Amino acid sequence: MNGPSYLLTIDGSAESRSAAYFAWELARQTEARVAAQHVVDTRAIWQFLSYDLPGFIGSGVYLDAKERITEVMKSVAESLMLAYTSQVSELSDNHETYIDEGSPAEEIARRAREHDLVIVGYHGRGPSGRRRRFFETLAAKCPAPILVVRKVSKPWTKMQILVSNKMSPDKDLADIYKMGARLGLPIEVIIEEGCGKAEEERFQIGGWVNSYGIIDIRQKNLQEAITKAPADAVLVVDAEALTETDELFAARVRSYLEDSPHRALLIWRDHQAEIRSEPLAS
Repeated sequence: MNGPSYLLTIDGSAESRSAAYFAWELARQTEARVAAQHVVDTRAIWQFLSYDLPGFIGSGVYLDAKERITEVMKSVAESLMLAYTSQVSELSDNHETYIDEGSPAEEIARRAREHDLVIVGYHGRGPSGRRRRFFETLAAKCPAPILVVRKVSKPWTKMQILVSNKMSPDKDLADIYKMGARLGLPIEVIIEEGCGKAEEERFQIGGWVNSYGIIDIRQKNLQEAITKAPADAVLVVDAEALTETDELFAARVRSYLEDSPHRALLIWRDHQAEIRSEPLAS
């Protein structure tokens, strides 16, 4: 892979379209390519139609229905990609598209290995909050950082990095700072209370404060920091902190996204470390 590359997940929502415009602009600024992916959720189709044991009728009717629904959804996906391609072709030649079938989180995570960043539009809809938790499901599987956006017409004012005790001490912090620089944002680092002065000083090694636009480093209660975050900020949380801490932390992060349409969430995972840790194919 030559140069930076972003994986854009798209569906038919307005938020997805907003994420696409943002991805194109970011790619233009950073000379990156954008790969757009839509996943036909065949697992959900089958879960809707399947039963453990036959009732009044056998499974044949349901198997036929699954195939019919899948074909319809594939047709919708092709129309979606055609509309996407017609717009992006006017802006850039450096793009590609994929239509995959299966579990959306697993298929996105599979393709994410080849990209530096995954960009997801967030609209928070779905029965029983199922859709609202998709980015969390993806965060548990995805080997690359995930940027979750809603509306991005209003410029973001800053990036706030929340450093919990789940964040590995050897995490490549410079890469997080570089992402802030790509977005053109000043950076605040908020460290979980009780980490100590040495932990705070770790974020200033090598002149990063001056090089990457860090304007503040301080310790604070992270849940309080989420609640009081600006309405036009990009919040950075560690993927493990989001998926492995208590439910209250994740609930506050969801509320953060929902309270203002101009907020964004960067779920951080050390991409190269994840790739290196994967076992080699035999």
